[in-house]
Amino acid sequence: MASRRKNRREEIVAATVRLVAKQGVTATPIRQIASEAGVTEGALYRHFENKDDLCQQAYQQIVADMAVEKERILKSPEVSLASRLHGWIRLSFEYFDKYPEAFTYVLLTPYDFAESDISRRQGRMLTEWLANATRAGDLPDMDPVLSMALFSGLMLNVPRLINEGILSPPVTRYVDSTAAAACAIFGLSVDLGESPS
Repeated sequence: MASRRKNRREEIVAATVRLVAKQGVTATPIRQIASEAGVTEGALYRHFENKDDLCQQAYQQIVADMAVEKERILKSPEVSLASRLHGWIRLSFEYFDKYPEAFTYVLLTPYDFAESDISRRQGRMLTEWLANATRAGDLPDMDPVLSMALFSGLMLNVPRLINEGILSPPVTRYVDSTAAAACAIFGLSVDLGESPS
């Protein structure tokens, strides 16, 4: 019985991600999510308090999975800063190619997700890593929040342009050029041969 409940919950989350990635949060009614998941609204409410709770939990589940891998990349001291930036971009783009709806849901859907440890984890991780690299003299003296904004803006625009039909998929074909642009922002030599996997 517990396994069946878990599968139902996963089906509801998957339906939410699919629909919200295409339509946005406000344009996706709970009735449509339930129908897409093959459950009644009552069954949906047995798993989630309301639509906001459902959206928050779906968001946090996706972010937690990506954050673990990104943390490992940043903690690879045996590779250069440029290679770690490349690894972060590569992982993000691979995730987009494999799970475009989840990526769009988490990173490109405008919605005021409640702040929680997991929702801010990736941004906080990268900002802290950039700040440490700046303090160590490995990056130019730049406000870490600005560094994060420049990097994430550069990186997230590529999948956004694919979603809008301006660039052609797969997004992974743009990893090296995006990493080279990120390195240019930080004055790093492009060193992409030793990217952490």
